[in-house]
Amino acid sequence: MGKVLLISGAGGGLGSKVAMQCSESFGELVLLGRTRPPLEALCARLGGGATAHMVVADVSRHRELGDALSPFAKLDGLVNAAGMLGPVEKFGDEKWDEWARTVDVNLVGNAALCHYALPKMRAARRGKIVNFAGGGSAYPRAYHSAYAASKTAMVRFTEILAQEHPEIDANIIAPGAHNTGIWKTETHDKPPGKWADAARFCDTVSFLLSEKSDGISGKFIHINDKWEEFTPGISKSGMYTLRRMEPER
Repeated sequence: MGKVLLISGAGGGLGSKVAMQCSESFGELVLLGRTRPPLEALCARLGGGATAHMVVADVSRHRELGDALSPFAKLDGLVNAAGMLGPVEKFGDEKWDEWARTVDVNLVGNAALCHYALPKMRAARRGKIVNFAGGGSAYPRAYHSAYAASKTAMVRFTEILAQEHPEIDANIIAPGAHNTGIWKTETHDKPPGKWADAARFCDTVSFLLSEKSDGISGKFIHINDKWEEFTPGISKSGMYTLRRMEPER
């Protein structure tokens, strides 16, 4: 039986890039998205020998996720690519429901997928989880409080997940700015002069899903870091983690 990879937000820009990259290294791809047409379009473009399964579900509807994933007895990997930018407003000026929904998708929804994926990985005593951070995870990002707070929380959540479940490898990456649909709702920050390297992004995800990264866990990795040189010993280091900077005492 081939390895099975679950990708949330598979119909979006980053999720579809991961699917295209991993269609040759996994036997089955479980492509989860809110609507069917983008998933169908992705399946039509997939190469490789992977069998694709479309799962239409909203990660913010947490109770539905367990039922949606019940047909899959095993999962070897999970890539949480579901996300939204949310309100681009000064905090207090936004619509509260939009702020709360952003946190519900970017943090609670992705954590819910980890919750339902974990038993399938723990049964095999191995698995790979790759979560995504975003702009504002490592620095304050004005007018993006919901997005930045939810993505920062995902970093700490991933670090704790790695500590509590040493049988799996859980990491989170800063993917850089890609020209995806999330920029359609951006009204404050200007697009970067140069978009992030999509090939480098895909290679980072592939590395963290592969046996080459076995034992590397709990790390907050930018795609431009020299992750090719990482060894399992880095998991015991404070490098590539969220930390408070203190003066020398």
